[in-house]
Amino acid sequence: IDLGIKKLLTLSDGETYENNKYILKYEKRIKRMQRELSRKEKRSNNYYKCKKKLAILYSKLKNARKYYLHEITKKITDEYDVITCEGLKPKNMIMKKEFSKIISDASFAEIIRQLAYKSKYKQKLFYQIDAYHPSSQECSVCGNVDKTYKDLNKRVYKCHSCNHTQDRDLNASINIMFEGLKLYIKELSI
Repeated sequence: IDLGIKKLLTLSDGETYENNKYILKYEKRIKRMQRELSRKEKRSNNYYKCKKKLAILYSKLKNARKYYLHEITKKITDEYDVITCEGLKPKNMIMKKEFSKIISDASFAEIIRQLAYKSKYKQKLFYQIDAYHPSSQECSVCGNVDKTYKDLNKRVYKCHSCNHTQDRDLNASINIMFEGLKLYIKELSI
């Protein structure tokens, strides 16, 4: 599984799950409600009513995101026996200002947490590869590593060595699958 911003999840068999970007759907209403709350006189009845409406909006946002993630992770853990995911560090990724809102909305840590506990519960195997493995820079056919694909704007991976062309996220998910299989084989040999 390759986690991403444009496509939330890309599986090695080509299946993708869209990033619904729930924060963008609720952001306008939350901002409006926060503005209304700031205009209310503190500790008045209208202030508490507005505060309650704002809390309801936040809980709707949280529940919509949570439901979608549970739906995805349930489907993946039901369908696959060996699940491999990136070992991302979302806290470090959020430090970058330009993507912080979108990354926190995507809830990468929650996806990984749900996959881990659901696969353990269903007696499936779950692996996380090293966070620094160059999965999106490596060709899934010949293994050539091209550092120019660190740029997130390049959405198609084209290998300069074997001329293999593929979607960047699909290429990364295939590389993650191979790394997971290496971990699986290593575990079997022990």
